[in-house]
Amino acid sequence: MKLQLSDRIAKIVVVIWYLVGIAGFMTAPLQPLFQQLTPFGIVGAVVLLMYFHEPGNLKSWLVFSGIAIVGFAVELIGVNTQILFGFYRYGDSLGLKLWNTPLTIGLNWLILIYCIAALAKPIRNTWYFPLAGASAMVVFDWLMEPVASATDMWYWAFETIPVKNYIDWFLVSGFLFLMIRVLKVEINNRIAGVLFLMQVVFFLVLNLLFRI
Repeated sequence: MKLQLSDRIAKIVVVIWYLVGIAGFMTAPLQPLFQQLTPFGIVGAVVLLMYFHEPGNLKSWLVFSGIAIVGFAVELIGVNTQILFGFYRYGDSLGLKLWNTPLTIGLNWLILIYCIAALAKPIRNTWYFPLAGASAMVVFDWLMEPVASATDMWYWAFETIPVKNYIDWFLVSGFLFLMIRVLKVEINNRIAGVLFLMQVVFFLVLNLLFRI
């Protein structure tokens, strides 16, 4: 008998994972452990999203693989040349690196692009979908940046995050959303909304708590 993971159980696991993560990162003795667990959380999120993705077809897998590869490539270019995003470097929380770039960073791009595209289904066939999706990505990045530095994900050379980072983030993500629209990739997922919501909660709460 084939065992199947229900979306209800998956949602509960996602909520618990991020709530425990908040507690772990806010407990100083546990923070190094949770930094080491971060890559596993990213990989786990991708596995869950792909498990519940519908419809599962070759075009979808190729496009999702392409998003992860593009995400990794732009970060590789950015961190090694500063042509994209600005002057920054990666810490150790995102795991194993290739050419100064964490292998998981492409998966992180995939998670965000995928979840936003799934939530934006009502407007996915409109001309403004790439603009709306890219705008949502910029807002999320703005929320994520202070937490990323505080948890050893990445660091900026200067105290102020450059505007160029947000402009390039908008352009790259806008291109990826445009590809989803042009290629008419269908994205239906029963847990994408909860996963994205918990990511927002995770970064929002840590953002507030780190400022106290």
